[in-house]
Amino acid sequence: MSKHAKLTDDTLLELLRQRADRYADKVAFAFSYNGDGENTSVLTYRDLDTRARAIAAELQSKGAAGERVLVLCRPGLDHIAGFFGCVYAGAVAVPVHERLAPRLSSVVPDARARFALGVSETQPGIKTMLDTLGEGGDLNWGLMDAVTADADDWVAPDIDATTVAMIQYTSGSTTTPKGVVLKHDNLMRNMEAIRSSWNGTDSDVGAFWLPSHHDMGLIGGVLSMIYLGCTAHFMSPTAFIKRPMAWMELLSTSAATYTVAPNFAYELCIEHSTAEERAALDLSALRTAMNGAEPVQETTLRRFAEGFAPAGFAREAFSAVYGLAEATLLVTGRPDPASPRVVHLDREALAEDRVVECEFPAESMTLGAATAEAVSGESTTSGAMTVVGCGEPRAGEVAIVDPVTRVRCGEGRVGEIWCAGSSVGAGYWRRPEETEHTFGASIADTNVGPFLRTGDLGFLRDGELFVTGRCKDLVVIRGGHHYPNDIEFSVQGCHASLLSGRGAAFAFTPGLRAAERLVIIQEVDVDHEGAGDADALAEIIESVRVAVADRYGVDPHSVFLVDPQSIPTTSSGKIQRSRCRELFLDGSLSPVARWQTPSAADDVARAKELERAVAGAELVRLVVASGRNVGQPG
Repeated sequence: MSKHAKLTDDTLLELLRQRADRYADKVAFAFSYNGDGENTSVLTYRDLDTRARAIAAELQSKGAAGERVLVLCRPGLDHIAGFFGCVYAGAVAVPVHERLAPRLSSVVPDARARFALGVSETQPGIKTMLDTLGEGGDLNWGLMDAVTADADDWVAPDIDATTVAMIQYTSGSTTTPKGVVLKHDNLMRNMEAIRSSWNGTDSDVGAFWLPSHHDMGLIGGVLSMIYLGCTAHFMSPTAFIKRPMAWMELLSTSAATYTVAPNFAYELCIEHSTAEERAALDLSALRTAMNGAEPVQETTLRRFAEGFAPAGFAREAFSAVYGLAEATLLVTGRPDPASPRVVHLDREALAEDRVVECEFPAESMTLGAATAEAVSGESTTSGAMTVVGCGEPRAGEVAIVDPVTRVRCGEGRVGEIWCAGSSVGAGYWRRPEETEHTFGASIADTNVGPFLRTGDLGFLRDGELFVTGRCKDLVVIRGGHHYPNDIEFSVQGCHASLLSGRGAAFAFTPGLRAAERLVIIQEVDVDHEGAGDADALAEIIESVRVAVADRYGVDPHSVFLVDPQSIPTTSSGKIQRSRCRELFLDGSLSPVARWQTPSAADDVARAKELERAVAGAELVRLVVASGRNVGQPG
């Protein structure tokens, strides 16, 4: 290893070194906890390069080059510096949030790292927590705010585009978090895909609340800003959850031109703001507001655009995107300044995986249509599901494939979304069988591959991707395929006291040959008018049952109304339906009201007995033998 070792143009290391040389004292990142400018910390491009070299020198002195290093601290500038310290050391960064104990209990033992980076204030507490979990005893710690090495002691590592840069753990919305192995080339190519999806330049300004241990926060918010040479303003994710409008105020005061967040974040800003608060903002500079990481709701886009129009927000700024950690981040996007495309699909046809658009006037096919139905958020009939287009492929090929036969789906059919390209990661860390299944798929009739199986369902229309749901979450009742995100949306629209984006619909099977049964868990605001007593709650549950029966022809097995913020979510705010299902089967829910079929207790007991008896691979064998469709990917 030499101080003058040649570096390629395809590494994060060379990227930041070039940006530090070009932009020097330009602010790269600014962070204030509440986003209000108080106690703001700042890193220039030169500062970040210097801090990264110093941290790297210390890691190299400990022998961490080529090793995995946990970056364990709160979202902020230390986390960013620590990540690049790993990159500069030639180590493999493993970003983790220090406060997410359940996530630490799965990520830390899986990563099998011997090194960790923390900060003086919180490292002792994290170490104690990890020791309690039985996972922290062998870690060699470094403190990013107390580095003893000098930046000049840094030795450039011998790395290239094929070197592993990081392990990005998935959100864990459907399974235990898995580590995606990402090489420098994957990251560099995906950053170019992101840039091309909104035509960003070094004059743009970003503003974000997403944590930097999350793929959208790290790659979409941190790395993409460095790739462009931008200035980015960050605030605490916790501060955003406590007061969503703080994000909007940050966008306003920083004159941000670019931001990105999941759908629920935009929804929270609508729900937790007044017309006066919105009108006091200036969002006229914001030309790209990406919406991704979970199903994009047309009503959210429309309501946000209308609600924040007095602040100068243009609905054309919305950019619905699709991506996942296994593809580094972005897969599809739309650079054109136009409202996202919306289609209305016949639910009965969709239950058979057929794409049949409802008869709507042409003007209702884009966001902001002035029809009575669009204003109310309802379709012309209860049999319509609204889906928002997520743009065209930006990082390689996208194919729609039958998850069972592995043959490409014909026009007008829903199938599993497969993708291929240089942004697709190298596989899952320490999971060879899952890597082969997920990253090594080939089209059956042509043997074309490898493709990444995303586990998501959707279709292509005029080259644009429309995502309908997840394979694992699909509710299959009497042969019909129902999408839980659609069911949840219908439930939340049937009564004003039910909280938007805070519900889970899932299915369970009470016996080997029994039909799946639908369960709904929904957060309710008991302080809302008309929801304060037992009779009112019973009426709300009846409204839920009627709405689901009318729209899907399914009578729920169980309906639980629970307190706000009690449904488990991932670190980025996604509803964990699989965890909700576990809590239901374990009898661990604490509802404020419930309704269940008379046989509920016996059904749950049989379901638990079935799952114990046929766990793992045996489950697949027995279910296939019983004639059920188990085509969803593992």
